[in-house]
Amino acid sequence: MNRGEVQKCIEEHYPGFTAKSKMTIPCRNSRIFMLDLCKGQTQHKIVVKISRNYQSSEVAREFANLSRFYYGCKYKAISSPEPLFVDAEKGMLAMRYVPGVNLSYMLHEIRPVSLQYINSAADLCAIALARFHMLFRRDEGRITIDQGAPEEEINKFLAESRTLLDDCNLKTMVTPFFDFTSWNIIIRSDCVKSDQVENGRSKGMRLYLIDFPRLDYVCTPHLDLARFRFGLELIKQFPPAKFFGLNRWDVDSLFDRFLSGYCREMNVAPSQGDLRLIARARNAYIRRARDLTRKGRCGLQPKLEQAYLQTFSREWLDQGDVFSKWLGMGRAKKA
Repeated sequence: MNRGEVQKCIEEHYPGFTAKSKMTIPCRNSRIFMLDLCKGQTQHKIVVKISRNYQSSEVAREFANLSRFYYGCKYKAISSPEPLFVDAEKGMLAMRYVPGVNLSYMLHEIRPVSLQYINSAADLCAIALARFHMLFRRDEGRITIDQGAPEEEINKFLAESRTLLDDCNLKTMVTPFFDFTSWNIIIRSDCVKSDQVENGRSKGMRLYLIDFPRLDYVCTPHLDLARFRFGLELIKQFPPAKFFGLNRWDVDSLFDRFLSGYCREMNVAPSQGDLRLIARARNAYIRRARDLTRKGRCGLQPKLEQAYLQTFSREWLDQGDVFSKWLGMGRAKKA
């Protein structure tokens, strides 16, 4: 759908309003349209997501999961954009605009903030993932894989992990968020420069989750925990940290802090088996990152990212098990 078609569709859903497209953002798996919805003196900002290469069932599932979290999460500082409507056959999902900055911009140093602010964001991320898992608990007693998903490395990890859960304490079966990374976490922008602390966090901080899952998996929390870890490592592969020496935060310390906060919220003490399973999932994500065939199906942006990583981050892509170098939970208080 082009801009004009999107505007027309929105006006059909809201008779009497005029839709004005302000910006179009091309993303890996979608296009994002930012629109003003106007009627007299009334104006609303909304976001329309048009999926690429979509299946209507997946679009409908994403909207259902967004709605479930928006209405079900009762934690004051954590939410998501308000869901408005979905047209699964057109691959269209509409939601209310939320002000803020992607956490990845702060971690990339594009929008530098204090270490205190980063720590507060990590604490809130841990609570957000725990609240998501609480809402999306599954009654199934075993791991199930979405056989229609082209995720060879992830599916292989999940199949192998079925026999490794006896040594784990994180055994709750959940719908995984699947892409729980700083790119899909928005921090409210009016608090970005706040150094005031309240209840151990930057005062007034609010977090919004976006890009909810559209695949039908059931697994333990290890997959989402590893995805967050992988995302932190990936950020360190790009120019601000890799070439310009901007290292305001440390991957191990920040992840240990995040993991400690998550386990505290879930009231579970992680075992060595849990850490090993997170490490195995993290390795699966690294293998997934160097899959040229998968990258080639996703457009130009992933191909450029792949070429960059192959050129400048070969050592990171080829590394072995992180567990031997992972000092564990003890440094969380130092993050």
